[in-house]
Amino acid sequence: MKFPLLLIVALLLGKITMAYDIDKIRLDYIAAVNSSKKADIFYKELKAIAQPDALILAYLGSAEALRAKHAFNPINKLSYLKQGSKTLATAVNTAPNNIEVRFLRFSLEHYVPSFLGYNKNLEADRTKIIELLQHKNKGETNTANHKITKNIIAFLLETKRCSPSEIIVLKKLLV
Repeated sequence: MKFPLLLIVALLLGKITMAYDIDKIRLDYIAAVNSSKKADIFYKELKAIAQPDALILAYLGSAEALRAKHAFNPINKLSYLKQGSKTLATAVNTAPNNIEVRFLRFSLEHYVPSFLGYNKNLEADRTKIIELLQHKNKGETNTANHKITKNIIAFLLETKRCSPSEIIVLKKLLV
């Protein structure tokens, strides 16, 4: 009798602690980039995860920022961007050595216009990501699989934000 009651209470509160499928979340994130409807669904699904870890927080922050991308009202755009940036900062502070968490913040800041002031961590994140990529098989840095690691490296190279020496390191890591 107690279990059904607890389940009902949890459902009413709107959050249930559950395992999540990170591969699905990654795919949903990509789909949300170009679809307002998918971005809203993605955001709501992530927001419903009780006790999110740093990686989920990073995707939630990215989802909040995507809401800014798709919003029409400039005030809402700034509000969503501010919240997304704050959530990503929490994720990075929780897991500063997680490549994927750092990369999500780096990619957001790369695309946000600099005059908005939301690109203060670009250099630190880039440097840390490259450092972590060089030591990938150690601890919490290993959440990104081989395909994601290659995509992160390719993105870093495409951004034209890396120094010549960093480019050499990244190209060696691609092999």
